[in-house]
Amino acid sequence: MSREWVIKIYQDVLDRKVKRFPNNFFSGEEGKEYMRYMTCYLLEERLSIPIHEIPIRVQASILWSHRLKPPAMIYGWNYYDVIENAYPGHFKPWEFQQVPHKYWHGKEGKNRAIEAVKHVIENELNIPIEEIPLHVNLHFLKSIIYMASSIFLNNLLFKLFKLFIQVYLNRGNLQMSH
Repeated sequence: MSREWVIKIYQDVLDRKVKRFPNNFFSGEEGKEYMRYMTCYLLEERLSIPIHEIPIRVQASILWSHRLKPPAMIYGWNYYDVIENAYPGHFKPWEFQQVPHKYWHGKEGKNRAIEAVKHVIENELNIPIEEIPLHVNLHFLKSIIYMASSIFLNNLLFKLFKLFIQVYLNRGNLQMSH
């Protein structure tokens, strides 16, 4: 089916012209492609959200209130999986205001937190990770924590960021200088 046909069906569902999607509409890989079409249409066209603003403006409630939860459940997807299906590799879960359930738990969660912090240091602050010791002093730590609080809308991620700095200091990788 063409993208236009899928979008027309989705518009009819959203506008309540029909009660539900056709039977087997979301079967297999083709159904995932339909989800991609519908998600991009919803966010970019119907809601006029620029792609770069998706992490800031999109939460699960937006997708679910626009009838994307039932098809997402067919695949066992959370809201981030729906976004990832539509924009593969474009975003990281921690860029959003909410992350998938248990995203920060366990060893894998800790590794994700470190990846997020490294991304902020290298990409937002433009400091290569190996140069951190050259920049670290009390003023740097205060400014980086302040910046992190504004970058990380998710309070838990901000706490993880502070934890990363403490762990990094405790490993002896950084020498505090005033």
